[in-house]
Amino acid sequence: MLYIFFAILAVIAVGYFIAKKVHAASSIFAVGVLLLMIAAATGRIDHSTADIESSGNAFYDELLIIESLFKSRFAGTGMAIMVLFGFVGYMRHIGADAKTVVALSSPLRRFHGSYWLVPIGFAVATLLSFVVPSASALSLLLVATLMPALIAAGLTPLTVGAIVATASTIAPSPLEAGLIQGAELTGMTVTEFTFGNVAKATIPALVVIAFVHMWWQRHCDKKDLVKSGAGASDAELEAAKDSESERRIREAVERAEGLPGFYAILPLLPLLLIIVSAALNRLGVVSFEAGILPVTVVSLMVTMIIEAIRLRDVNYATDSLQEFFKGLGEGAAGVVSLIVAAAILVEGITQMGVIEALTNLAQASSGAAVLMVLVFVLATAAMALLTGSGVAPYFAFSEMVPGIAADSAVSAPQMLTSIWAASNTMRQASPVNAAVLIVAGALQVNPIDVVRRTAVPLTAGAVTAVVCAFLFVV
Repeated sequence: MLYIFFAILAVIAVGYFIAKKVHAASSIFAVGVLLLMIAAATGRIDHSTADIESSGNAFYDELLIIESLFKSRFAGTGMAIMVLFGFVGYMRHIGADAKTVVALSSPLRRFHGSYWLVPIGFAVATLLSFVVPSASALSLLLVATLMPALIAAGLTPLTVGAIVATASTIAPSPLEAGLIQGAELTGMTVTEFTFGNVAKATIPALVVIAFVHMWWQRHCDKKDLVKSGAGASDAELEAAKDSESERRIREAVERAEGLPGFYAILPLLPLLLIIVSAALNRLGVVSFEAGILPVTVVSLMVTMIIEAIRLRDVNYATDSLQEFFKGLGEGAAGVVSLIVAAAILVEGITQMGVIEALTNLAQASSGAAVLMVLVFVLATAAMALLTGSGVAPYFAFSEMVPGIAADSAVSAPQMLTSIWAASNTMRQASPVNAAVLIVAGALQVNPIDVVRRTAVPLTAGAVTAVVCAFLFVV
């Protein structure tokens, strides 16, 4: 219990620093490193999940773990984030992003900033998650495309950020790793398990998330307006939104002036190429699905060639690529630093035994079948909130389900659907979740500000999914 107390203190300390407006990445990193040093001093390093070659010294081994986390985060998701930030920086330099904002916001502005744009935007983003199943990759693409258009259409930045952060949650895709494993555990085909069972619980939950989003974002916008001293009436809220929307549209029109119309497509190239790649892969034309980094590099080079032709100046077009590398630095300093710091904190929490304790609690649960499932769901949700991951909590519990279900009145599909929904909704109510950190970095706000916007809709979705699993899944 002492070690769990240390972990709880660490989480409280991070919350305190962030509440005091201390730099988020610095706060998380400092507390995470301190927690790892405590783990080294108390012999808890054996609980590490990191794959390193031990030096024989616990303190130095913890530093090696930190090194491995830096390498893995920068080499994987971090590199994709940096490359896309660089691409966005180049698009901003040539004005193509402004052209996209003008083109996309024109039809959206017919809603006059109505909060009906929230469920519409959430639905569009969720549909895209079938093509781009990675939550962090989808968030990156939406930050560069949908986010500026919805903000220019009249929604507040934090409202749009919440839509983007919750884009990839519980869409019932047969390509999702957890659902593939769930099908194997239940002896079903992936499509039978996904569409015949999971979809019955998650589709109603997605509808609930969409409309709770609409209500909650409006509520939060009014509260933020009161804090700013501008009042809280509907008229004042609409006036504030319209003013911000007009400013962004005016700025975009000025920056896009003189550019060809087709430049509006250039910032969308990475997303379009990923969709085309996925479609060709499904049709069996190609044997792979392109990742974020390759399609972004192709999009960058195509854009540079177009710029050279338009300006008739190869030297200037090539020289402008320095904006891409400046964007790389912005991505590293803003978002990737948060992701690395969060990984270090999660590693410290793991070594303190919190995750192990939650798993043991779920394993030891007994009694009424419904109560047992609720313990699993709550433990999974708690792990998702602590780690920001939906995969780790689900896989920690899913292997136990068939055996437990055989001795209870609850079926394996019901239990698997419940814990999968809990883990994949509540991960994006975590301030260390990659999608949340990407949105926070793009908007230059505290991750806690984003979580305040996502927690209520996602909690409503998780509860709905669990209830529907009991009602409709057999």
